[in-house]
Parts: sequence; structure tokens; C-alpha cells
Amino acid sequence: MLQAINDRIKGWLGALVIVLITIPFAFWGVESYLGSGGQQFAAIVDGEEIPMFQFDDAYSNQLARLNQQFGSNLPLSNEQIKTLVLDQLVNAVVLEKGSYASGYRISDSNLKRSLERIFTRDGSFDRDFFENVVAANDLTISQYETRLRNELRVVQKQNAITSSAILTASEAKRLAAIDQQEREIRWMLFDVDAQSDDVAITEQEIEDFYNANTMRFMTPEKVMVEYVEVTADDISDSVTVDEGQLEEMYADYERAVRKREERKARHILLQTGSTEDKSEAAVMERMQELKQRLDGGASFETLAQEFSEDPGSAQQGGDLGWVAHGDMVKPFEETLFGMQKGEISDVVETQFGLHLIRLDDIRVPELASFAEKRGEFEQQIKQEVITNMFYDISENMAVSAYENPESLEAVVEVVNKQPERTEWFTVDAGTGIAENAKFRNTAFSAGVLEEGLNSDIIEISPNHVAVLRLLDHEQASKKPLQEVRVQIEEALRERAARSIAMTAAEQAKSQILAGTPAEDVLADGQRIEGQITIKRTDTNKADPMIIDAAFQMPHPQKDRPSVQVVNTLSGDVAVVLLDKVDVPDELDDAQIATVKSQRQSEVADSEFDFVIDTIKGAAEIERNNDLLQ
Repeated sequence: MLQAINDRIKGWLGALVIVLITIPFAFWGVESYLGSGGQQFAAIVDGEEIPMFQFDDAYSNQLARLNQQFGSNLPLSNEQIKTLVLDQLVNAVVLEKGSYASGYRISDSNLKRSLERIFTRDGSFDRDFFENVVAANDLTISQYETRLRNELRVVQKQNAITSSAILTASEAKRLAAIDQQEREIRWMLFDVDAQSDDVAITEQEIEDFYNANTMRFMTPEKVMVEYVEVTADDISDSVTVDEGQLEEMYADYERAVRKREERKARHILLQTGSTEDKSEAAVMERMQELKQRLDGGASFETLAQEFSEDPGSAQQGGDLGWVAHGDMVKPFEETLFGMQKGEISDVVETQFGLHLIRLDDIRVPELASFAEKRGEFEQQIKQEVITNMFYDISENMAVSAYENPESLEAVVEVVNKQPERTEWFTVDAGTGIAENAKFRNTAFSAGVLEEGLNSDIIEISPNHVAVLRLLDHEQASKKPLQEVRVQIEEALRERAARSIAMTAAEQAKSQILAGTPAEDVLADGQRIEGQITIKRTDTNKADPMIIDAAFQMPHPQKDRPSVQVVNTLSGDVAVVLLDKVDVPDELDDAQIATVKSQRQSEVADSEFDFVIDTIKGAAEIERNNDLLQ
């Protein structure tokens, strides 16, 4: 359900809208509600609090999306994710305040369209869904609409800023020319490995380096722990689905499909008013006469064209097109959806006047069979049960670990699962469950490492939690010199060899800049590499560091090359010679358009970031940094 909404509303605003319409359910922030002594807000922006539950929900949603996209190999740490979420929430409040102060407003019609977009299911606006979400958040419809109006106003301001980003045609052409530029280069390589053969390293140098860099030669502190874990998959096998629940869900589905039924209708409308000829009695009499004529075989279309006072449909013979539930006022809708195809109604009274309705056709969305929907419903029920059970078990694990800190036995009884042991791991690396950074950091926390207590519950992922305690601990220690002697000797030899190569390269550069042809400064066994023409994207034609340097070097002057010394990715040192720069005389319109689009987008993003930073700089912001741990 929430994914459908997220698909329609992209970016940070979409995440915020989901936060606002999600039922607050944040186990991982529960300690903040239990009077832990910490701050009871995520942030305060100019006196306006961002509540803890909003941060917890936003973090859970963000983490779930990242897990879905990257699995267990998240590109960010938990602290980085939490920082990103808190920044997004602060930015949202700052922008909302700034947009209102700047005079941005959302009309009722724009608000209505946005609500329809968010709460449309299976092609039509679902008012029950809308009202249930609003009620679940303990809001009135008016309060929810105010929140959404505020968020849309922020988008309005954002669009105004980004759409005003300007890149002139001449600037786009200049950038495209730079992008399509070609450069002719050569280079000389100074092999570091070749220099190392002549380097002699003394024992004193090795010992001095060892003593001066003790921290580089330490065995890292490491631990071994036991842990009890539970995952949603552990629970799923024990979950059974009641047949009655499936049948009830199918009945709800069937009602929802029937509710999306559409009816093609025509009507004749006569309006009532305050004059005698527009009195309800007079108009009713005329409608009865029209009904008699219709019952006698008169054309509905003809009478509608002649008598109907609905300007939108009269000239089309009263044609209203296809009508769905919610499109018409209640008396009209109830009558229309109670008719048989081809039937003409009795007189129907609404606030618009009196109507005669003819039902021309009926179309109903295809209804899937119970067998077709069974698997889907069963999965939905199971997922809800698993989520609730996982929450309960996680909470009981947390309480048991806290109340019985000297042993995991109470936690074992909760999950009915024996503890497991890790291999040795450090704070920076581990295997198995210790690949998780939060698991490792918890293992090295003061309570676990120094006091020997059970850990707090650890969220490995939204569907995977664990509790651990220390089994064994080894302090960091200095490695003996003999163990690292070869490593130190290689490092010293490589450093000395690089210094020799770099000195030779700098000397060659100085000679070439002084006017000596590059060929005349070559040492024995050296040669000129390359002599190629490259573009910025030709990273496969030479070492990427050489390509990167070539496009940062100044243009050659007076028939002399530009010269630059470069450390290559391969580890060697190169002297790069830039002989020629070619700028295209003619540029393809498509190339210019592509560069303009890319640069304009970058300018727009930069300007929007500048606006946010400016507004935040003037705001008074207090962050609860304890949340980021």
C-alpha cells in the first residue's frame, strides 16, 4: 500500500508524505518514550519540534528501502542513514516555513488533485482508504489537508527555484566545445620497481621506522561473543492462516471491485427556484408529463435536448458518459446504481433540481476468482501476523536481556533458540553476523566489554535482531619486529625508489621546459609512450591519472609542450607532455542540448542547496544528536 503511494511521490518529499500518513509504529525508538532521560524530540526548528516518532518512522522507511535495494551490503552506515533522515526532516520544516514566508500558496483544486493522486487505488479515488489513514494518524481531515498543503507548497517553492536556473546558449556551446575537446599527448614512464633494485635498506633504518610507527604494527583488539538472534523467517513456518480470514478478505476485495463499477447514463434536469413556475410542484408536474411521454415511447435524447436545463449535457441528449461511485450526489447515485440496463427512473430530487435518469450500459472491472487471489491474501495475512509476532518477540528479548544481564538464558527461553558463537572479530571487520557494523560496535561497547553485561537488542535489519554477550577478549598488542621486518623493509624500499623516480621525472620535466627535446632527456631503456589523441571519455587509452592530468594542463605555448609529473594508478611516475589542443569548429545541436541539460540540472541543484543552506543559516536549529548513535 505504502509502496504504491511512494511510486507516485518521488524524492525527499515523498518520504515525508509517507511518514505523515504511516501509522506511528517505531519499536527501535521505544526507549525514548519510556523516560530514559534523553531529549524527547528529534530536532527543534525555530521553536517547532520534530517529534521522535516522525524520525523513527522516517528512519525505518529509509532503512527498508535501502535493504530492498542493496540487501545486506548497505552503502551507508546506520549513523549516516540516521543523519541523512534527520537532515531531510529539518530541511522539510525549514522549507515549509520559508515557502509560506515567501508567499507560496496551494489552491483547493491543486490540493484535491494531489489527494486523488495519493489515495487512488486500482484506478479510482478510494475515500475509505483516505479516511482510514487520516483516522489512524489521529488527525481530522482538515488537519491532514493542512499538512499536505504545507508539503505541496514546499514543492512549489522548490520548482520555482530549480526552473529558474539559467544556462545561456553561448555558455552551453562553450561547455559543449570543452566537452568535445581533443588533446594530443605523450608520456615518459619512470619505473619505481626498477629503481628499488638499487636501494639498500639498513637495519638501523628498519628499527627506526618500527619505533617511530608503533601504531602501524599493532594486532587489533578483538573479541569473541555468543549471541541469540531471531529473524522474520524463523517465525514464518509457525504461522497458519484461518480460512475464514481468507474468505473475508475476498469478500472485501469483491465489494471493492463492485464499487468500481461504472454506469453509462443520460438525464433530463429541470431546475427549481423561487418563482411560481419554478416551484417544486410546478416543476414536478412538468417532469411527470415528460415521464409519461417517455413511457409512451418518446425519444429520451430528443426530450433532453428540448427540455433539459443541464448546460453540460442537454445538447448531447442528456449524455453524462460513464459514471462511477462518488461522481454524483447521493440521491442521484443511489438511484442510478439501483437501476437495470435500459430502465428509466422515476423523478429524482437533488439540490440541483429534479431528474429523470436512463441507464444505458454497465461495465464492471474483471473480478479475479478466489483461487486466483488466495495466494496474495494468504501472504498479506502471514506478513501482518509475522510483523506483529516479530515485534512482540523483539520486545520480549529486549526486556529479558535487560532484566537478566548476567546470562542469555532468559533470552533463549523467549525465542526457543540456542545461542551461537562468533569467530574472533575486531571493531572494523568480522565474518558471519559480525559483518554487521552495528553488531561489532555493540560488542565493543562499555557495557558488554567492560561490565560483562548482555547487550541491548541490536537491529541487524528491519527483520533481524540479536542480543549478544562477551565470551573472550584480547587487547591490542605490539607485533614483534621480526614479524613485520619484511613489511617495513618493502615499505622503505618502495618509498626510496619512488623518491628516486620522482627526482628523475622532475629533472626531465625541467629540461623539457628549458627547451630540450623530450627524446634527448630519455635515460637508457626509456622511451616515449603514447603519441595519441584523446577525449575526456577515453579512459581506456591510457592510465586514468594520465588522462585526468592531460585535461587539467595548460595549453602548450610557442610550439613547446606543456609538461606535468603524474603518479599513475599502476604505481609508477610519468612525465606527461601535452602537444596540441583541438577545439571543434562545429558542434552538433544534440551535443549542445545534452551538455545544456546536464549543466542546467547541476546549476538548479546547486541553487536549491544554496537556498536551503541560506534559510537554515538564519534559523535556530537544535538537533538531538543522541539519535544518531
